[in-house]
Amino acid sequence: MAWQLSVVIIFFTLIMLVFYFFAFVPEEFRKRKRGYTARQLINGYWPYLLLAAVVYGLMQAQFPLQRELNLFVNYDCTPYIEYIEGDLVACFQSHVYPALTYLMTFVYLVLFSSVIIFTFLILAYTEQMASLKRFSLVFILDYLIAFPFYLLFPVTVTGYALPNVQPLMYELNPMIYAGITTVDPLDNCFPSLHAALIFSALLVIYTTNLRRYRVFLTLVFPTIVFATLYLGVHWVTDIAAGMTLSVFTFWIANHYCEQIMDCANAAAVGIERSIGIEEMVVCTTCMCQIAVAPHLRCVKCPRCGAVIEHDVM
Repeated sequence: MAWQLSVVIIFFTLIMLVFYFFAFVPEEFRKRKRGYTARQLINGYWPYLLLAAVVYGLMQAQFPLQRELNLFVNYDCTPYIEYIEGDLVACFQSHVYPALTYLMTFVYLVLFSSVIIFTFLILAYTEQMASLKRFSLVFILDYLIAFPFYLLFPVTVTGYALPNVQPLMYELNPMIYAGITTVDPLDNCFPSLHAALIFSALLVIYTTNLRRYRVFLTLVFPTIVFATLYLGVHWVTDIAAGMTLSVFTFWIANHYCEQIMDCANAAAVGIERSIGIEEMVVCTTCMCQIAVAPHLRCVKCPRCGAVIEHDVM
């Protein structure tokens, strides 16, 4: 059943991505012909895709790895969170409607993932490289900082921790429960990555001129937060911790993005050289063709000695 849930999520996510493209990519970018080849696009964006995939894969593999290596802790931190806020989450289920439950489940499973993916895509498509680097960095840092908490600070979802809160999403359909519990032991609450990643996307998009998408994310963020609380998944404390995490990683990205990305670029060049990824640049002085690693930012012409600035895109 786990694979069935993945197929359903992927199908609806693709539909949402198409909708976002026509709704939020400015018309001048949709009509403009950039002239990039598939090779240039792959060479330019592979580090972002690889890092995002590795970090996301790490989170998805957490529960299987814990199970295989027996890394489970023998304590529960849920009482600490309950002591802080009590049953505050119960007020979000004061009125439960089947239609609302289905809608919020869609928001939690599909809207969230599609928005995160599209944020990468729209920044790349509109060539806002500074913001793309910033979002890539906060995405990675949000996951990496949250990961130790999920291993060492287990907090059970509110639907199975509080007697007056129903696990609405988990009991909606056996396919959903089976699919989620394959990768999630239902104690990965603190901090909320749904809140952290969406809020991070919102903070980064506010540094761009993508006005329509900025308004959309402003509405999506509280909707996703409400979904996590209404469905019996997160605590209010989790949301606050997730937002705090995103503010912290956004601050790091604003102050240290260039230094961190310089190190990442050097690592990308090393990988490209080791596996033989090359592209040709032309010396503007002697017209000599030079094979370089795509992410090498400058190269000295072996024929005339001119220094050529190189941009992978």
